[in-house]
Formats: sequence, C-alpha cells, structure tokens
Amino acid sequence: MTEPMSATTFSWFITIAVGGLGAAWFVYDAINLARSIKLDRADPIVRDRHFGYVMGMLIGVIGVVGVLLFHGVV
Repeated sequence: MTEPMSATTFSWFITIAVGGLGAAWFVYDAINLARSIKLDRADPIVRDRHFGYVMGMLIGVIGVVGVLLFHGVV
C-alpha cells in the first residue's frame, strides 16, 4: 500500500496549516483589539474582550514561533 503523501510533504502541509492559522488568528485579534481600544475600559465586558484578544494574539504567536522552531529558523 502506498502512502498518500511523503513525510516531507506532510510536514510542510502541517507547517502551512498551523503557521497560516496562527498568523491569521494573530492578525484577526490584533484588528479587533485596535477597534475596541477606544471603548470604555471601566466596562467589565470590554476588559474581558481585551483580555481575550490579547490571549488570542499570544496563541497566534505561539503557533508561528512553534513552526519556526520546528524548521530551525529561530
């Protein structure tokens, strides 16, 4: 039985998927954070949103850095 793709191809597929998702997640949350910065920070819901956007950006950075570490770039 033949493999559907080689190990190298699978590695690059996962790299593109994880790196792309992490980068997109970071950009999406950064845009949302920038839009919500002007809202009233005394509101607990706004503070929760800011916290969530920062955590989302952190997750995106972890995904991209993980891919870079896997390939020995960093």
